[in-house]
Amino acid sequence: MTPVEQQFETLKTLSKCEKATLKRLPSGAHLITIPDFKMPQGWNKDVVTIFFVTPPAYPAAQPDCFWLAPPGVRVANGAIPQNSNDTNPIPEVGNGGTWFSWHVQSWNPNSDSLVTFFNVIMQRLRPAR
Repeated sequence: MTPVEQQFETLKTLSKCEKATLKRLPSGAHLITIPDFKMPQGWNKDVVTIFFVTPPAYPAAQPDCFWLAPPGVRVANGAIPQNSNDTNPIPEVGNGGTWFSWHVQSWNPNSDSLVTFFNVIMQRLRPAR
């Protein structure tokens, strides 16, 4: 089992996302899909699908950005979320919904993992902004 596959199994268990999937892309990157994710309060959608990509050089290179589907994820008051838009497609996949330009501030490939990046996504979604 590759490091991505091992970490993906841990992510599924710790995040309680048993329906999550891992798909290898032609470049060697991987698409992680987490369906039926219950959004925190403050958003216009109750349930979304989360997408993020591990680059081919993962774990030396960290994941960057994420998408929420369906498109049109907004703050509950209708505002467009900070650092997001509905027009940036998932590389090698196509439109994934609302893209969030959200980046890991520090990454240590010896200790950080897919769970680390999932926690970065959670920090971005709480509070809604």
